[in-house]
Amino acid sequence: MESHVNEASDGLVVASRRNDPNYAQVSGYITKELAMRFKIACTAKEVSQTDALEEAVRLWLEENEPPAVAKGKGYE
Repeated sequence: MESHVNEASDGLVVASRRNDPNYAQVSGYITKELAMRFKIACTAKEVSQTDALEEAVRLWLEENEPPAVAKGKGYE
């Protein structure tokens, strides 16, 4: 898999999911209170919001995804 990296102005190399064709953006609206709690929790655990969201979606799918989709038969 090809890695998509960007070089920041300070010379640091930063991986970018935004330009990686293996990633897609998802969005939605949640209450301000829930968003703030989420941001605080991510900061406290020193985890990116993207990584936390990806984990949350995986956990949600484990409980809610129909078996046919989970086995790769739902989307081609």
